[in-house]
Amino acid sequence: MTQDVTYHRRPLNRQLIVAAARRVADSDGLAELTLRRVAGELGTGQASLYRHIADRAELLGLLAEDLATSFPTPGESDEHGPAADAVVGQWEAMYAYLAAHPWGARVIAEGSRVVDGAHSVAGHNLALLRAAGLDDDDAARAYRALWHLLLGHLLNETPHPATPGSPGDYSWALRRLVAGIVRATDAPAEIDPGS
Repeated sequence: MTQDVTYHRRPLNRQLIVAAARRVADSDGLAELTLRRVAGELGTGQASLYRHIADRAELLGLLAEDLATSFPTPGESDEHGPAADAVVGQWEAMYAYLAAHPWGARVIAEGSRVVDGAHSVAGHNLALLRAAGLDDDDAARAYRALWHLLLGHLLNETPHPATPGSPGDYSWALRRLVAGIVRATDAPAEIDPGS
């Protein structure tokens, strides 16, 4: 007598599709991210994905949103450490996160996708910069400068790249940039570069 075995697979949904897409992108890059590859990762046919997403462009948008909403947001500074240390800790955590998802830096740098999830990490970062003594305008400028530093390090191919998750030169540059920004807030007046 043979026994009828039925395998119960989780019903397919966007969350499972995005998780599979992230695995493919993390292991092989965005160039290898196809609907066929994602379907294979899920053990299903490509046609079944179309019940949940329209095409690869929508999948890339969902992947970018997932990246943005998953950014680490370490806690704010406390009485044991200066606010500038919280800023440094935040950007080191963001570096490690993007180093683990190398395709993410390219998606952010291209700027072709605006995602709602980015507002939360932006608000958190701006709050940390204001706690370090920056006014709203300077916090916004510092935020942009920190992004440029982070993306520059992740996208720049050097002969001796830092190991992902161990920022090396990035940490050195980050600490000096944050120290300079915070120190500048204590300066009595801005120096005119033309003088």
